[in-house]
Amino acid sequence: MRVSLKDHIREALLTAALFGSIGAAFAQALATNAGDVQSAQSPKVPGRDGLEEPAARQAPQPADTEIFVNGTLTVPNAPGDTSATPAKFSPGNDRLDHIPIMARGPELTDAQRKLILDRVMAAGGGATVKVDAFPSAMLPATVDMHAWPADILGQVPGIRDTKYVKLPDKILVVRPENWIVVEEIGK
Repeated sequence: MRVSLKDHIREALLTAALFGSIGAAFAQALATNAGDVQSAQSPKVPGRDGLEEPAARQAPQPADTEIFVNGTLTVPNAPGDTSATPAKFSPGNDRLDHIPIMARGPELTDAQRKLILDRVMAAGGGATVKVDAFPSAMLPATVDMHAWPADILGQVPGIRDTKYVKLPDKILVVRPENWIVVEEIGK
């Protein structure tokens, strides 16, 4: 491989610039301390000879509030009760800790539960079956699941991917792909 004269000159200039800047910095460092015996024997150290601000020696003031209280951030604009809040300080997280993960269904408000219960129980469709089931239980394949009425889906969109089973005293919300009960709405 043939190196051109132009490449050779560029490499020489870069090398000279690199070593020249190192030599210049070294020469400047020697020149600033040259002949100053006092600076070499007793360098200026913060805290001596009034080089430090007086406020730097004061004891730190305790913070007015703690950053974490009961496992929740207390800084401005921090969310209050999150999923990371320990269950002993969050009733919602404590309730979720006692539900098996596979039984967690849509988050329904009390008003939505009442709406679902009233509409499904009042509707004549769907035969009432007798089965002993609860959240996280798998229903037998012989149980008929029913699609939600359109008016309920319009008001409670969180149940779109579920179906229901009507029992004499309650309604079971079921994941149709695996027949697992994820919610129980009772009277």
